[in-house]
Amino acid sequence: MAMAAASSAVPIRTLAPRFDAGIGPLGKIGFIALGNGTTSEFEVTAMLPDGMVLYISRVPSDNVVNLVNLKAIESGMIAATKLILPDGKLDVMIYGCTSGTVALGEDVVEARIRAVRPGIKVTTPITGTLAAFKALGKKKVVLLTPYISEVTAAVRDYMNGRGLEVLDAANFDITLNSDMVRVSPDAVAEAAIALDRPDAEAIFISCTALRTSTIIERIERATGKPCVTSNQALAWHAMRLAGYREPVAGFGRLMSLQP
Repeated sequence: MAMAAASSAVPIRTLAPRFDAGIGPLGKIGFIALGNGTTSEFEVTAMLPDGMVLYISRVPSDNVVNLVNLKAIESGMIAATKLILPDGKLDVMIYGCTSGTVALGEDVVEARIRAVRPGIKVTTPITGTLAAFKALGKKKVVLLTPYISEVTAAVRDYMNGRGLEVLDAANFDITLNSDMVRVSPDAVAEAAIALDRPDAEAIFISCTALRTSTIIERIERATGKPCVTSNQALAWHAMRLAGYREPVAGFGRLMSLQP
């Protein structure tokens, strides 16, 4: 008992803290991922420079990927946005679904996010992709997706309507998101290389569920053309919107661009 009394009498010293820039000094990015998404945030994080960080929220999403279900995701977007650092500063907001953005339209996605974060910079996989091809100076592309044909057609038509020319398109005809995430990177690379054609200027691999970060440069070596993927375009565009301008090696020509 005497020892306990003596211990409680030890004075508490106040020390002077030393502060640094904290987590994410190069940029804080809010990321709305699909509720059943298991790929995108890991791929995007792998491509971001040290000092840039993602804060993840999730929106309910059906495992069956069709245009009706993709449009239904809109109903949860405002709630998902509210969960990301509600009182903290963010530099950029991401909605991490390519086909979902196409189904709703970029303007709708931006409106839902800005209802919570007025004026914030917003990007999506298709927004980043359009900006990427502009930066690369390419318009004639071939398109590879894991989707069913109706969803692939929607992506193709959206791209054509935004100034690109999709010369050819192919898909894996997969209905379930849980199957899309299991497509092997080798299968994606082989399909993309086979889809290339002489008059194409670039290759686009759509869908943030696909694991593509490790095969971009392999595809570019085989075809001699830039390869843009949904997750790569997200990472690149988010970096640029956050003000980071340095090239990032290892993930294709897009990420190596000098501003």
